[in-house]
Amino acid sequence: MKKTFKKIFLALVVILFGITNVSAASAPSNVTVGGSKRYDALVAGTFWNYKTSSDGTYFYCLDHHSGTPYNQPYKLAGEMDAGFAYIIQNGYPHKSFKGNKKYDHYITQGAIHWYIDRINGVSDNKSGKMTKSFKTTGSDPYGLRPYMKTLVENALKARKTGYVTPSGSITTSSSKLNISSDKSYFISSPITLKATGSIKSLNVSIVSGPTGTVLVDGNGNKKTSFKNGDVFYVKVPASSLNALTATVKINMTGQGVVNKVYKYVQASNKNGKVQDVILAKPIEKSVSFGGGLTFNLSTTKTTISKVDITTNKELPGATLTIKDANGKVVASWVSTSEPHVIDALPAGKYTLEETIAPDGYVRANSISFEVVDGKATTVTMKDDYTKLKISKIDITTEKELPGATLVIKDVNGKVIDEWVSTDEAHYIEKIKPGKYTLEETIAPDGYIRAEKIEFEVLETGDVQTVTMVDDYTKVEISKQDVITKSELPGAKLKIVDEEGNTIEEWVSTDKPQYFEKLKVGKYKIVEVEAPDGYVLATEPVEFEVLETGEKQVSVIYNTPLTPTPDTAFHVSTLVYIIAIVIGGMGIGMIYLNSKKNA
Repeated sequence: MKKTFKKIFLALVVILFGITNVSAASAPSNVTVGGSKRYDALVAGTFWNYKTSSDGTYFYCLDHHSGTPYNQPYKLAGEMDAGFAYIIQNGYPHKSFKGNKKYDHYITQGAIHWYIDRINGVSDNKSGKMTKSFKTTGSDPYGLRPYMKTLVENALKARKTGYVTPSGSITTSSSKLNISSDKSYFISSPITLKATGSIKSLNVSIVSGPTGTVLVDGNGNKKTSFKNGDVFYVKVPASSLNALTATVKINMTGQGVVNKVYKYVQASNKNGKVQDVILAKPIEKSVSFGGGLTFNLSTTKTTISKVDITTNKELPGATLTIKDANGKVVASWVSTSEPHVIDALPAGKYTLEETIAPDGYVRANSISFEVVDGKATTVTMKDDYTKLKISKIDITTEKELPGATLVIKDVNGKVIDEWVSTDEAHYIEKIKPGKYTLEETIAPDGYIRAEKIEFEVLETGDVQTVTMVDDYTKVEISKQDVITKSELPGAKLKIVDEEGNTIEEWVSTDKPQYFEKLKVGKYKIVEVEAPDGYVLATEPVEFEVLETGEKQVSVIYNTPLTPTPDTAFHVSTLVYIIAIVIGGMGIGMIYLNSKKNA
């Protein structure tokens, strides 16, 4: 028994020496498997041994049906495929499945045997290195089979992919640095960092560039750490540039590893044929990679910005010139929706002039500026615009009058603007300076179209006002006695339009009835009831309201009723006469009788 332990101890010492002297980039050429401990049959009655060296390094067997090695010297036989590497890296002792050493080791060893069946073309429904029962429905009281199967499936995927050698790159769509909208810094197009494989570290550094050059993220924050998939930018402060051109160089370096596993076979046959094994300690092979980018920028730019005074947006259509100190025109252009950039304008003093303003705008005052070598120069010229207020008012109240259709025409008769007035003045911006005519094409109901107004829009940013006044119609209706021509109260009258609609109704008084703002057109005066003692005027009186502010008068007459003597004989008249006579005779007889009796 003591001799056995001595042999095991010596074997463990040999293994430890071999591993600790192996560099990180290569596998040991010789190893010795030490003692072995047998595990219970945890799945489908299948068991195997637990094998380690004295430093705790594990070995996994490759042939379930061969003998178990004890103190057996092994030699390096070659590299295993990426599927075996996956199982080793994701199995015990590197990862735990059940939190139990015995179960985790059993899962890892079982996955290796199962994986060998798969790559040898043996399906789970057939027995190979492992029985069908082990792989399918055999007893599994501790639930280990699902973990083994998952390891096998992922190992097959890793085998298909193969070992991935770490690599990386930094790329961008342009080597040019563009100036920011506020002209305070230059910035690159997006730079993308990509890496593949098992990456331990990634770094990007600035090799050379102007003072203050930094790497930033998408929010403009300084970036110092990097990982796979990062997008970042080179940013250079404009204030740090002191030459016509500048170059920025950046460099990317990376470190990665390829974790490989190796097969070991027996070195001698002194103990008979035993299993081949895998060292359960992946051998890291370090890989370095890198790459660089170079960016260029130009610093001598003069930017001329022609903007609207209100919106501060670029204003197209202005003709601009730059003159040097001697009055010579060195540049001339028409502004667009983008600032005008002039590269390498010589150092000196200049004047920016606007010779023609965009339609509706007012020419700005000239601006003097200076270009200094090595610095970006920006000049902003703001244009004001014309402002016109058209006021349509009532002649009496002087308040804004809604409902008038108005039009502005230029000297060629072209309609510039057309609108219907409201209770507020009509405001127009950016009309080209020049002469115009204001016309009222349709007056509001009851009003008279005003005369045309000629006016001129001056080249100024002040509000210019044009006022058009509307008069209205005035109608007086007089109800008169046809004989006396005096006003006749008591007649019920109405005005109807051409469609028969009643416009006004009233009862006449001793004064004429006055109406304002009747719509221009034809009407009738209809008498509904005549005054007492007068004949009803059955014929309506027609009149027309003309488009004039003068008072228009219409008269409707009534004829008085006249009594006519009745000369015809009537029976009723005779009856009245006889009754009077008989009555008189009766009174006389009564009187005579009274005298006699007296």
